[in-house]
Amino acid sequence: MQVCTRGAWLAWGRWAGCLALVLLSWRAPAQAPRSWSLKFTPQHVVLSGYWLEVERTRSSHPNQTFTLGPQLYAGPTGRPDVGYDPSRLAFDETVRGAGLQAQHRFYLAAAGGQRAYPTGLYLGYGPQIQFFRLNFSRGWEWREEAGPGGLPYLVYTPVRHHETVLRLGVAGQVGYQLPLARRVLLDLYAGVGVRHSTYWSVFEASQYRSGPSDYAHQGIYFPAGFKLGVALR
Repeated sequence: MQVCTRGAWLAWGRWAGCLALVLLSWRAPAQAPRSWSLKFTPQHVVLSGYWLEVERTRSSHPNQTFTLGPQLYAGPTGRPDVGYDPSRLAFDETVRGAGLQAQHRFYLAAAGGQRAYPTGLYLGYGPQIQFFRLNFSRGWEWREEAGPGGLPYLVYTPVRHHETVLRLGVAGQVGYQLPLARRVLLDLYAGVGVRHSTYWSVFEASQYRSGPSDYAHQGIYFPAGFKLGVALR
C-alpha cells in the first residue's frame, strides 16, 4: 500500500512538474515588455486638425498593436475640395471640434533586433468619432449698432451662422512602418472606409459636404497619408 501511494505521489509530481513547465512557457510571452510610440499626422493641419496617435504592442502578441488617436480642431476651416467661390465668405469661417480614433493592427513580422517596436507591413481596422462646431457667414444684412455718443447707425455686415456635425466612421488600412533613426518612426498608410454624419443647421442642406475632405462628408472615403512618431519605450 505504501509502495502504491509512493508511486502515485511520484506520478503526480511528474504531472505537476510538466504542467508547471507548460504554464511557465505559456505565460512567458506575457512578461515581454510592451512598446509605446507617439505619432503626429501632419496633413490634417490644412483642416485645422491636430491628430496624435499612441500605439502600444500587446505583450503576449508582439506583432499586434492597439492605437488610440485623440483629435483636436481649432482654427480657420480648410476646404481642399472647394475651389474659389466669390459667393462664399470663407475668410471668416472657423471650426472647433474634437475626435477619437482607435485601431487594432496586425504586423506581418514582430519586432526584432534592437528595436522594441514592430516595423514593416501591417493591416489595421477601427472606428472613429468626430464632433465639429462650424461658424460661417452667408449673405449680408443691414444691422443697427451704437455709434459715438450712443447714436444708432446702420452697418452692412455678413450674416453669421453655425453648423454642428457629428460624424461616425469605420475604416480598414494597410500600412508600412519603418524606422528613420533609433527612436524616430515613419508610418505610411492607405485604406478605405465609410462614414455617416448628422448635422444641425438653419439650412436644409449641410454647408460642408463638398467632398471627402469636408467636415460633414458621409459615404465611402479613402484615408491615406503618413505619420511621424517617436518610440517612447
